[in-house]
Amino acid sequence: MKKILLILLAAASISYVSCKKTTNNNDGPGEVYGKWKLTETMQDPGDGSGKYRKVTGAAKYLTLDKSGKFQGDALPDLFSFRILDSVKMEVYSNTYKMPQTYYYKVSAKSLQLNPPCIEGCGYRFVRE
Repeated sequence: MKKILLILLAAASISYVSCKKTTNNNDGPGEVYGKWKLTETMQDPGDGSGKYRKVTGAAKYLTLDKSGKFQGDALPDLFSFRILDSVKMEVYSNTYKMPQTYYYKVSAKSLQLNPPCIEGCGYRFVRE
């Protein structure tokens, strides 16, 4: 009886360890690709009082393609990017000759981009 129980336990363990976990990367956490609507911006005047403020007026969008291209009217100066790690991306724009490092935070439904600013600044988006 002990041998049968041991064999069943071993088989169950092997079966559990050998199973692959699958994820859907289309809308999962950490997925920056897709269409995003700009909802808030922040510009700190230099005294630490900067807060995110809701965007008013016509809706503006930013699309991040898997090919590394930016599209949309939310940040029209940006044209391409490269993901460096889970919190940084290299961004290319028409303003600067060299790429800049943007910090980002992403979830299934929100994206926050923080460009390199002397004072605090940032953009918040929701997934469309």
